[in-house]
Amino acid sequence: MSTTPASSTPARAATPRTPGIQWRLFLTCWVIFCLHFATDFVREHFLVTSIVDDRSFDLGRYYEMHPDIFRNPPEAPHGGVHHGANPGMSMIGAIPYALFKPLVDVVVEKELAGRTGRAGDDAAYKDPRAKRMEFYRRARELGVDVRFGLLGFITMVFCMAPLSALSAVIVMRLLMGMGWSERASLWLSFAYAFCTPILFRTAYLNQNIGIGLFGIMGLAVLWDPLRTAAQRWSWRMRLMASGFLGGVCFLSDYSGAITCGLIGVYAVWRAMEERGWGDVIPTGLWYTLGALPPIVMLWFYQWASFGNAFLPPQNWMPPVEWIEVGYKGVGGPQPDLFWMLLADTRFGLFTTSPFLLLALAWPFYAWRGQTRLPRREALLCAAITLAYVVFFSAVQYTRLQWVTGIRYLMPVIPFLFLLAVDVVRVVPRAVAAVALAAGFLVDWSLAMTRSQAGVVQAINTVLHEGLSLPVVTTLSKMTASYLPFRLTAWPLYVVAALMVLAIWTIRRPARQAFAKHLSAA
Repeated sequence: MSTTPASSTPARAATPRTPGIQWRLFLTCWVIFCLHFATDFVREHFLVTSIVDDRSFDLGRYYEMHPDIFRNPPEAPHGGVHHGANPGMSMIGAIPYALFKPLVDVVVEKELAGRTGRAGDDAAYKDPRAKRMEFYRRARELGVDVRFGLLGFITMVFCMAPLSALSAVIVMRLLMGMGWSERASLWLSFAYAFCTPILFRTAYLNQNIGIGLFGIMGLAVLWDPLRTAAQRWSWRMRLMASGFLGGVCFLSDYSGAITCGLIGVYAVWRAMEERGWGDVIPTGLWYTLGALPPIVMLWFYQWASFGNAFLPPQNWMPPVEWIEVGYKGVGGPQPDLFWMLLADTRFGLFTTSPFLLLALAWPFYAWRGQTRLPRREALLCAAITLAYVVFFSAVQYTRLQWVTGIRYLMPVIPFLFLLAVDVVRVVPRAVAAVALAAGFLVDWSLAMTRSQAGVVQAINTVLHEGLSLPVVTTLSKMTASYLPFRLTAWPLYVVAALMVLAIWTIRRPARQAFAKHLSAA
């Protein structure tokens, strides 16, 4: 059969030199992502607790606690209460929650036992948004407020944060394969993590960023510019692994079919160019075989929840605003939505990530022969970006994106970053520096404040009120029943800084010497 195709790499490719540097990058990103943990409890969290605590997909216990949770309509073959989203990220988030469930149960039982003897419950949550106060009141009544808080923390720290940190390592390896030095690749990977909305969106469980993370992993397995995967896995295994990751994108959200499909096209394209037409059909079959398990899991979920394996959860949703447009709110592309996705100050791609504006100059510098990103991979990155923008410009629910900030276009961030960073090398240093600084200012401000008013308000809040953290903001709105002392952001920043310092200063010889000292004692 076929051998492993040669990877399309630039003439000059950097190779890893510093032992452990990728682990340090991973741990640094993990710590900083965790520092910006947001307490938002979203629809994906409800399915996590249902899967682990109730061993069911039914969300009946939480009916009316979230607008996306609904009772199955009479025409659905199966009854019950479910939400209108794919289950992928909830299933992944359920893994760490299941591991920590015994500890969570102990904490929750102790807290609820302490409430039993109290004369009255004076706990409160103060927020100008009435729906958030009502959600807290209902969670408190059900005795799940502490469980929800711990669940959100666990799924962020042990699911979202490590996945995003892993994607930063993958980006570093891709950049080294494009010819960047190890040091430059490291710093640019930090730019990927902290100068784009990756920092903002990692703060809690979300399927849209998951598509981007699994997508860039799927590309890395096939592209493999450093040729490390090719030394360990056959081409078939890489196709199946990439297909599986593409299938997970689909399991996470139906829009993930874009990433899954386009990376599949990329795999076939590679096979056609490097192995000939005879390998095209086998390549497509192996990729599809890898994608099938997550897709079958989605079909099972839909059958178990609604009684139909192939109709999406949105098919059973009750009528909401814009649902009459097209199929359940999905019609044809609209120019105003296209513009909102790119430039709305609350969630636009380029307003929330000005650094990515550099990607628009990539065709010009490619025409001049000054880029390093190979043509095939560059076209894939551009195709994924354009496909998502066009698709969501046809989705009416884009108009509601201001509630949570940039979300729908998160799948394009890793791919668009590769185009943008390829331009950094050839533009004037001042332009690159301004783009990086603007990206850091905007995205760190958004991650700290999580302002629904958008970029300008987030920056203004930071400039006038100083550094903050989402968890501190949330706890400040609660009574002392949860935390008997006033928490500020600065101690958390100091702890995180010390952890990062330790990551980069403690070397292996020092650890070995310490271990030798202990053994001698």
